[in-house]
Amino acid sequence: MALLTRNRPAGSVAAARDRAVTNAQRAVPAAKDVAQRAVPAAKDVGTAVRRSAEDVSTAMRRSAEDAAAWARPRVDDAAAWAKPWVDEGRSWAAPKLERSGIAVQETIAPAIADAMVSAARAIDVKATRRRRWAKPAAITMIVAAIASAAAAIAMRRRPPTPAFPPVDPDSPVDPAFGEASSIPPESDVNGRLET
Repeated sequence: MALLTRNRPAGSVAAARDRAVTNAQRAVPAAKDVAQRAVPAAKDVGTAVRRSAEDVSTAMRRSAEDAAAWARPRVDDAAAWAKPWVDEGRSWAAPKLERSGIAVQETIAPAIADAMVSAARAIDVKATRRRRWAKPAAITMIVAAIASAAAAIAMRRRPPTPAFPPVDPDSPVDPAFGEASSIPPESDVNGRLET
């Protein structure tokens, strides 16, 4: 059976409350006492941690100084031993480098320079050749077109002229006969005219 489902007498709730108040009154001084002891302990722990950190950093500094003191004479000895060998290597390499530089300058450099110049010329954009005749030719064609249009307009506005002169009714000449007689006779091969 569950605790909440059981009916409890009203007096038992008051008793439980009284017990809780009594226990809380006893717990408060105990908590204060623990807090008073914990604050100095925490301060002591902080001080101890700070001291141990200082001790560790001091020990590390001493170890580093000892290692540097041990290594310094050995490094100096190694440098003193290597200096003549390094100087000898430098004196051997200097003339070889100089000769190589001169050879590159005289043989390879001109070839590289020529290759670079030819590559630059190859990739350069070619200048388009200007057609100096194009503009005057276009102007001439435009002027000719304008002149032809003006001539065509003038020809259209002129009154039409007959192809043959008008026939005068009072004229004694027969137009049909006159036209035939006005055509020159054809000549033979020897130049004589036929009648």
